[in-house]
Amino acid sequence: MGGGPRGNRERYAERRYFSVSQPRKTLDDYDNPTKPRVFISFHVDDEVQVNLLRHQAKTSDQLEFIDYSVKEPFDEKWKTQCTERIRQSTIVVVAIGEKTHEREAVDWEIRKAHELGKPVIGMRISGDENHKIPKAMVEHRDRIVPWKLEMIQSELDRARKES
Repeated sequence: MGGGPRGNRERYAERRYFSVSQPRKTLDDYDNPTKPRVFISFHVDDEVQVNLLRHQAKTSDQLEFIDYSVKEPFDEKWKTQCTERIRQSTIVVVAIGEKTHEREAVDWEIRKAHELGKPVIGMRISGDENHKIPKAMVEHRDRIVPWKLEMIQSELDRARKES
C-alpha cells in the first residue's frame, strides 16, 4: 500500500480536522457564571421532555443555562431544598404539559419564585396550546413560550440582564 492520495481520503481528513478543530465545551462552560441559573418546575410525567431540555442546554449552541432544579423525589426536606435552589436561580421555567396545572408542588414552586422576586416563564412542552396553565402563573400573568430554543433563550437572557 502506497502513501499517496486515495479516493476520498483528503476529504475525510479535512472533515476530521474540521470536526476536532472546533471548540468543544469544557466543564467550565457548564458552570459559567454568565449563564442563567434555571430552576425547572414540572410534573413528573413530563420528566422525559425536561431531560431533553437539559440535554439541549448542554449540547446546543442555541440554548445555554445551568440547571438548578431539585432532582430528588418529594420528601420532608423538599420545600427547603426548593426554596434554596429557587433563591439561587436567575429564573424559574415551568414545563407545561397535560397535567402540570393539577400539581400542588408546581403551584407552590411558582408562588415561592414570585415571593422571592424571581421571574417565571411557562414553556409548552408540546404543540398543544390547550393544556391548562397553572393557576399561580395565570394570577401573576407570567409569560408563556413554545418549545423553541431561541425563544426560551431570549427569555433567559432577559431574566439574566434584569437580575
